[in-house]
Parts: sequence; C-alpha cells; structure tokens
Amino acid sequence: MLKSKRKQLILEKVTKDKFVSLEYLVQALNTSESTVRRDLDELESERKLRRVHGGAESLHFLQEEESNQEKSIKNIQEKTRIAQKAASLIQEYDVIFIDAGTTNELLVNELHDPSVTVVTNSIHHATKLVERNIPTVIIGGVVKRSTDASIGGVALNQIGQLNFDKAFIGMNGIDSGFFTTPDMEEGAVKRAILENAKRTYVLADASKLGNTSFAKVAPISRARLITNQTESEVIQKIKEKTEVIEA
Repeated sequence: MLKSKRKQLILEKVTKDKFVSLEYLVQALNTSESTVRRDLDELESERKLRRVHGGAESLHFLQEEESNQEKSIKNIQEKTRIAQKAASLIQEYDVIFIDAGTTNELLVNELHDPSVTVVTNSIHHATKLVERNIPTVIIGGVVKRSTDASIGGVALNQIGQLNFDKAFIGMNGIDSGFFTTPDMEEGAVKRAILENAKRTYVLADASKLGNTSFAKVAPISRARLITNQTESEVIQKIKEKTEVIEA
C-alpha cells in the first residue's frame, strides 16, 4: 500500500474515533510496526495528529471534551488496572468521594465492602452503588449531559459541607504543572472535592498525560496520580512534585 493511502486511512480512523492504537494500525494496514511508527511521526510533524503512548489521537483543543460514551471504549485494559489499584487503597469504614467519569465507573465495579460510604456526583455511579448495597450519598445540582456529572452552585455547596477520607477524581489534562479540565464549572467541583478530602487520587491513563485543558483545577502537588504510564518525560517531572502510583 502506498504511503499516501496509509496516511489517509490513519487520519480517517483518528478523525472518526479520536484515538487509534498502534496494534490496530499494524493489522488494518497489513504492514510493519516500524512503518506505522514512521507514518505517525510524519503525520504528527504535519500537525495532523498527536502521538501518544500506544498509538495516536486527534489534536487536542483546550475546551474539547468527549462524552462518557466516547471515552468508555478507549484504553479499557489500562483503565481497569488503574481502577483496581485505586480500589486497593480503600480501607474498611472509609468515607470516599468518587467523581464522575469512565475510569471511576470501573472503580465502582471494584467495590464490595458495605462498611465503605461513597459520595458521588454521578447518577450513573450512584445507581450501581445502590445495587451493590454500598451506602451512597449523591450530590445534587445541574447534571452535565456529556459527563454525567453534577455541577453548579448546589453541588459546590453540598460538597463544601462534607469531609472525605479519600477522593478519586478524573482529569482531562495533566501536564508537569497542573491538573486541568475543559469546563470551568466542572473544574470548580473537582477543586471543591480535592479541598475537602484528606487524600486525593487522580485516576488517569496515559492518553491524558501531557495534555492541557482550559480550566486549571489544582497544582500537581495537591493530589497523587494513579496511572499506567510511569516512564514518560512528563511523568518524571510530575514525580518531582507528587507521588505517582503505577497501575
């Protein structure tokens, strides 16, 4: 297959799915991994996509945000390992906050201890938790359709009246300085969660590392990071400021 055709097919896949894995491209294009890597390098140099661990993704914009449905089909194995690592940190009788999001949904699936109380701003999480007989407190407010997260003044007021032993939150962007998210209101909710928790963990697969979104949530030093990627240049800088837990 001609290089121009390969690059066209790669761009079509990235445009459609926002992310494509190296393994998929090797099989779909019926070519070697080294050839695919060269094609991806060229496309990145042409500013048509961005290379990430394990593949490539469409170019990231500050206020761009995928829906939970779009996120739920990406990096499932990595997210599952991250969720399992997070679950191992929860102790008997903990009061924890679980943020909305697809990785945190996998964390909900790992919970079985009825002595743990969970506070969440996700209707979807709350339903699953109640079905598992886990004591659950749901935060009210305006529900953001794309992420299933309660946001706004009501959510902020309710979170501000509570304390948590541990909080598990998601982020869209993690660079060497800040945790960030595309939406200012959702960013304010995440900030409130962090401020009311004794210990906060950010759950993020490698696709979030090196990205910067519109709204700053907190400096990197304010939370620990659980991720499947612990060797990148960005991670080395993050390790200078906070604990990085490998999943």
